[in-house]
Amino acid sequence: MSVARDISRQTSRQTVTLAASQTAVTVTGGFSGASIETYLNGVRLIQESDYSLNGTSGITLTQGASAGDIIEFSIRNTSNSGLSAVNTSEIVDEAVTFDKLSDSSTTAENVQQRVAKAWCYFGGGTYGSVDPFIVRSFNVSSVTDSGFSYAGQYKLSFENNMESASYVVVTSAAITAAGHIASVWPNSKSTSSVDIYGLVNYGTIAYANMGGMDVAIFE
Repeated sequence: MSVARDISRQTSRQTVTLAASQTAVTVTGGFSGASIETYLNGVRLIQESDYSLNGTSGITLTQGASAGDIIEFSIRNTSNSGLSAVNTSEIVDEAVTFDKLSDSSTTAENVQQRVAKAWCYFGGGTYGSVDPFIVRSFNVSSVTDSGFSYAGQYKLSFENNMESASYVVVTSAAITAAGHIASVWPNSKSTSSVDIYGLVNYGTIAYANMGGMDVAIFE
């Protein structure tokens, strides 16, 4: 018997290989508080016509099985309790997506707000000669010079826009191409982009090319 769980849909699946003339098939763990769909060799069976429920512990087939027939149960949890414990090796690939995370109006229960909407590690290049370049990123389509006549000013453009311009930008201090520590901060936020500036103070305060910057955005 194999069991796979998709926790995002609160659905579990079980398969059972049947013996000749077998009619009674047990669902491991039962299905109290759940709905069940039953398939025989990939064909969905009709309840009451092809099988009947045996309480909440299994089913009884109307006709005896052939040896090697495979019954598959698809069990959907209809309660609000979800799955109390899941072996992570049993989670279906790509089952948990951002859209399936909680976006509850209750802050303590809102998971989507705790996930970065965009992040980027990029090299600042050299203003006027070497363009900025992305090393790794998520939801960032490009990093360019911001358009002002200063080094150390960059524009991050998003692949998918933010819902509003009131998001939070987290940056790291950076090291300039000349090896100085720079302060980094966001500016000119919009739903489609944000400017990131780097400023150094080594005798005089000035914008400077950045050797590398880390940026994360939460909304």
